[in-house]
Amino acid sequence: MDMEPSVWTPPRSTLSANFNDQLDKLVREHDLSYFDDSFFSGSGDGIVLLLDDPDTAPESWDMAVIFPELLVALDVRPRAAVALTSQAQALQSACGIGRLPSLLFLCDGSYVGVIEGLRDWAELEDEAKAMMNKPVGRAPIGIAVASSTSCGHGGAR
Repeated sequence: MDMEPSVWTPPRSTLSANFNDQLDKLVREHDLSYFDDSFFSGSGDGIVLLLDDPDTAPESWDMAVIFPELLVALDVRPRAAVALTSQAQALQSACGIGRLPSLLFLCDGSYVGVIEGLRDWAELEDEAKAMMNKPVGRAPIGIAVASSTSCGHGGAR
């Protein structure tokens, strides 16, 4: 009898199985949105949290919990969105991002920069504040730069 070998995949962890429910709660409670392509047509500063499955990238859970606190710590409140695994992986590829989770910073839909991976709080806060004052630039791959205009927060754009 010819039988094709089955491919075994490990079961999802409890953390991973509950991740989307927890993200829904996080998005609701902190007035965030889920990423879609219209986010690129928004004006002003924007930050996209790119997440991977917590079984693949355990830091994704930590970054999701920290993200709303990071938004509060910034001098201005940027538009904020959460990109789930498939969208995050597409953005990762399009923007030349090395690892997930990451924070993708935009201004008027144009690429500003990326913070890859989890950091200790002080370092993450400092890097995010620096990104909020950084001029738009050229994404390593994929996102076209529209202009170098200011996003109206007093930064040096």
